[in-house]
Amino acid sequence: MAVSIPLGVLVSNKHIGLETWMTRVLELCPKVEDSWDADAVHDLRVALRRCRTMADALSEVNPSPGWRKLKKASRNLFHQLGVLRDTQVEREWAKKLAPAVDAARKTLLAHLTRREKQERKIARQALEQFDRKEWKKWLRKLPEKERFFPLESVVYQRLALAQLNSAVGLFQAAQKGRSRVAWHRLRIGLKRFRYTVENFLPQRSEVWIEDLKRLQDLLGEVHDLDVLRAEILRLRPGLDSEEKKAWLGRIEGERESRLREVRSRISDEGSLWLTWRAGFGWNHALHSVPPAGTLTPILRVGAASSA
Repeated sequence: MAVSIPLGVLVSNKHIGLETWMTRVLELCPKVEDSWDADAVHDLRVALRRCRTMADALSEVNPSPGWRKLKKASRNLFHQLGVLRDTQVEREWAKKLAPAVDAARKTLLAHLTRREKQERKIARQALEQFDRKEWKKWLRKLPEKERFFPLESVVYQRLALAQLNSAVGLFQAAQKGRSRVAWHRLRIGLKRFRYTVENFLPQRSEVWIEDLKRLQDLLGEVHDLDVLRAEILRLRPGLDSEEKKAWLGRIEGERESRLREVRSRISDEGSLWLTWRAGFGWNHALHSVPPAGTLTPILRVGAASSA
């Protein structure tokens, strides 16, 4: 018997698509220049990452030199914002993990504040070098190539399924090896899958987005904690052995609590892997079923009609 999962009556295109996020980049650049606060830096980096991830996806379904040019033009700014963002996040974690009177906390915060000033200068140079006129030119051309295939196209479904299968493999590798790098790779792999679903399969996104965001948040915090751990280990002059041991213990405790939730969501029976895969199987189809005079998209999990 088929199982029907309602996907929502209407799906807004307001926050999806390459045009939306390329425009968002241009809107955020002056805001970052004005403040350089953590939220502005984060928002611009997210917008750039979405553009870059969509360019990767679109290069697979509609090849064009424009995708490569977009990524090349944004590479340095994206990287430098990431370095700065890591330091800003480390400062926030340092404040959370110890009371204000903690001497090691003061040492670490002073170090991170000095480094943030240096990284802000480098990021400012990268932003000045970012060619916004060229970006505007691509904004007029590239979104048309994105619309070559319609939303919910089988082409995008196959791409998303391949990304999902890749993420499953990355999770298995992280579980087996348990390295910090492996969990970071899983985070990136899931992010690619999420952005493809959000921007090209919005009906599925309506159902899946909360779980996708939660996993991204958990793995993002694991990454942040790993970055802070590495910073403490290489801090010169460093913390004494007891201080370092205490900080590393706190970090590991926070990290493991998040990984436990990740595992519980995607490795138990009825896991999210199975839920998401159910939307892409050969015998699953996206139907439109009109209840009470309206047209409501339904993801029907079960044997597809032979009609």
